[in-house]
Order: sequence, then C-alpha cells, then structure tokens
Amino acid sequence: MRTLKKEKLVVFIILSATVALAYQLPYMKYTFYDQMMEALQLNDTQMGFLTTCLTFANTLCYPIGGFFADRFPMKRLICITLAAFAVLTALFGFTTNYYILIGIHISYGFFGIATLWSAYLAGLRSLGDENSQSALFGSSESTRGILQTITSFIFLGIMNIAATPVLGFRLVMLTGAGITGIFLILALLFLPSEAAPGPDTKKEEKIPLREILSHKGVWITIWVIMCSYVSWTLGNGYLTTYTVRVLGISSSAASAIGVVRSYVIVLAAGFIGGWLLDRFSYKGKGFAVFLSVTVVTTLAMLCTNKIVPLCVGLTLFLALMANIMKATYWSIMGQAGIPVKMTAVATGIISFIAFIPDFIVPTVCGIWLDAAAKAGDVAVGFQKIFFLLIAFSVLGIAGAVCLMRQTRSLEKKTAA
Repeated sequence: MRTLKKEKLVVFIILSATVALAYQLPYMKYTFYDQMMEALQLNDTQMGFLTTCLTFANTLCYPIGGFFADRFPMKRLICITLAAFAVLTALFGFTTNYYILIGIHISYGFFGIATLWSAYLAGLRSLGDENSQSALFGSSESTRGILQTITSFIFLGIMNIAATPVLGFRLVMLTGAGITGIFLILALLFLPSEAAPGPDTKKEEKIPLREILSHKGVWITIWVIMCSYVSWTLGNGYLTTYTVRVLGISSSAASAIGVVRSYVIVLAAGFIGGWLLDRFSYKGKGFAVFLSVTVVTTLAMLCTNKIVPLCVGLTLFLALMANIMKATYWSIMGQAGIPVKMTAVATGIISFIAFIPDFIVPTVCGIWLDAAAKAGDVAVGFQKIFFLLIAFSVLGIAGAVCLMRQTRSLEKKTAA
C-alpha cells in the first residue's frame, strides 16, 4: 500500500484491524474448542447453537448495516463496534450462563455487521480511485490475515502458559478485549470525524431504495460475488478432509498443509490478487480468467487423485485461486457502475443476497458426504462437491462476462 498517504494508511490499518478482530473473537471455538467448552461448561450441541445464533444475526443485519453506513459517519460506527466488542469479549470470558452467551453471540452478530461491515466496505472504497480498488481490498484482506495470525500466536502462548484451560480461555478473552480497546483508542484519535460512506454522500443526495434494487450493476455484483463466494467455500473448506479421506495422507500431514492453506496462502492471495486484478482493464475479464482456472484446476484434481503429491499441489493452487477471488470481489463495484454514494446501502443488499448460499451449501455437502460414507465410498461425496464447485464457477464466468459488458457499456456512455 505504498500509494496511500500516511493519514489514509492509518485509516486503512484501523479498518482492517477492526474487521480482523470482529471475525476472530466470536469464532474462538475454531482454535480453542475444548478449552472453551470446558470454561463455559457447554456441550457440543450448545456450542453449535451459539454459532448458529451468530450466523443468523449476521445475515439479518446486512441490510441494517447498509442503512446505518448511509446515515452515520464511519468513525462513529467503527468506534461503536470496537467498544461493543471490547465489552462483549470481556463478558464472554467470564460468564457461564448459557442464555447470556446466546445474547453475546447475537450481539456479536449485530455489531459485527450492522455497525461495521458496510461502513468498512464504504470507508475502504473511499481511500482510493477505481484504478486501485483491487489492491485496496486485496491488501486489506491480507492485512486482516496478518493481524489474525499475530493475535492467534499471542492467544496460543497465553493458553500454553496458563495453569488450567479454563484460566487460559479467560485470559485469552481478556487479552482480546484489551487489544480491541487499543484499536478503539486509535480509532478515536486517528479516524477523521467527517469520514462518511464516501466523498459524494450528502443527506440531500440519498438514493431511493427502489433505485438501488433496480440498478443493473447491483445485481451483476451479486451474481459475481455469490458465485465467487461459493467457489471459495467449496474450493477452500473441504480440501483438508479430502486429502485425508480420499488421498489417504495422515491427519498430521493434512493439518500442516492446512496451516499453509489457512495462513500462508490467504496472506499471499490478498496481495497477489489485488496486484493481478488491477492488471486487467476489465475486472470482469479478470474474474472470468480466475473462475476458468478454478474449473480447470478442479477437473485436474479429480483426475489425479491417484498421484497424491500432484493432487495435493493442485489443492493448494485451488485454494489460492479461491482466496484471490474472495480477497478482491468487492473491488468490482466501480466497474459494475455502482456510484460511491450508493456504496453503503448497496453493500448491505449485496451481502444479504449474495451470502444466502452460506445457509444451504454446507448442509447439502454434509448430506452428500454422510450418504457417501454410509454407502462405503466417501470419494463420491467429494466428487459431488467438486462438481457443484465447477457448476458455480461456470455460472460465475457468465456473470463475469456480463460485468465486462456492463463496464464497456458505461465507458461508451461516458465517452458519448
């Protein structure tokens, strides 16, 4: 991010750090499942229900986030988010009351989306022009990954030196609350008070909701993001277990590869993806290429499962492509024709619709895998998952072509 001036770089880091914490602290079970279950005195069903409450609240709050970001300054929303997360995280570490924990997770969902998500996207977009959007969003994704990696090692160190897992979990959550408090102070000091969703946004220029819903670029963006997101879910979420259950490598080796996939590749994908997509004059063309490569890589992976080293390498490359798309798909809004002043509300609507498959796809894939395992050939379940990945990628290519045509059409209108 060498092109950002010092003031904008500070805003960039605070925005990225806020989202990094908001998408790490509520999901501590993925790192400290057993310690959390013991500290909070929960069973597996209760642990799962807490995540369900969080996801449900997230989804409902996407449109609310667009509404808030369109009407309140970014600084106010970011500071409210950080203050809420500091309080909720401290409480999370000490209470064992199940109903309070449900309330905490619903509140996490509200503040993580309603007061943060659209404000973050609009604020980040306003830091650069259209020529730097892919680099901005990609670098933010990588910065979030770097910060989450650092805090994860801090939390792991605390857990390892704590006398008991219960004490360790409480200290981890208190540390998380403290880190959140530090970024709250930084936000109060360095985020510009006048920062609103975008430089064009004024109260008298609010765009009616029906105009946003009828905007062609909004629906093209939904199309591309939905297909890219599902491709990321399928091309990133099932690869570790695929290498164990189909390729036959050990769980420890698969976990080591999973670390590379979850950290090294994710960090690289943001920087590489942002740089690479900005090399394309049309972002639609870039996504058509990314999705086409995803299709070819998936087919190659299915055809080489008897050649384990090659197939493992292809799973890593597939994860790279999936994370490149996830890191950069928000940068297409400009070329889709979505004006900056529409960003706040539009991102709420786009997120609400584009992420709907997140409720359906994992359940369907789980049913396929269970049925295949019961039938004695789990590879069939994975084949169905990867064919679904190919299908969404092909749909995404069609959406990317529509995006490219939309960009060309807008260029002609501008020239005229």
